[in-house]
Amino acid sequence: EEAILEILTAALDRGWTNLKLYFMVGLPGETMDDVHSIIGLVTKIRHLGQKFRLQISTSTFIPKPHTPCQWLAQETEEQLLPKYDILKQGLRRERVRFSWSDPKISQIEAALSRGDRRLGKVIYHAWQLGCKFDAWSEHFNYQRWLDSFKQYELDPSFYANRERDLDEILPWDHIDVGVTPEFLKREYHNLWQEKETPDCHHGKCNGCGLQRWQPICQDKYKMREAFPP
Repeated sequence: EEAILEILTAALDRGWTNLKLYFMVGLPGETMDDVHSIIGLVTKIRHLGQKFRLQISTSTFIPKPHTPCQWLAQETEEQLLPKYDILKQGLRRERVRFSWSDPKISQIEAALSRGDRRLGKVIYHAWQLGCKFDAWSEHFNYQRWLDSFKQYELDPSFYANRERDLDEILPWDHIDVGVTPEFLKREYHNLWQEKETPDCHHGKCNGCGLQRWQPICQDKYKMREAFPP
């Protein structure tokens, strides 16, 4: 928080008059206190003592494949809306422009991000129903997507809002992006323990899996012996 205030103060001192901050809602382990802390930070920014326009933008956290969060459930609309209501009410008092992502759009994004090959037919059917520019909220039609999932007896919540077991076979497990599932599982546990993994550029290798492919990892840290391909 202190670093953010210092950076914004420096920007204002250099003549900037339009500031935009981006926040994410629905992160793992998030509490209502965390949501209120966003309002607290904005209040401090508003009292920096200079005239400027401030815009706050928030979006819903979407767990993605090949990350430590790939096993996590995305928060449901019922969980997210009270948080956005708190932000809307609190930020209105601070006279800032506030925008937030529709949880329905985020759910479809999460479902498509972690879907299996069955969703190919769902996407095609949604396109046939007229879903073409759904990344733009004014074109998004949630009911058409629900109808497309239902057409093939599927449910977006199965893909978006369901927590996976660490041993579950995932649709993308056959794709090797360099980082190994073992490393992602270690990072998953570190996430809940709030344990930070050091940057390998400035220290020892973390054994993420890239040392199998990257000569710079092998040469710098002698990974051929420590982590054989």
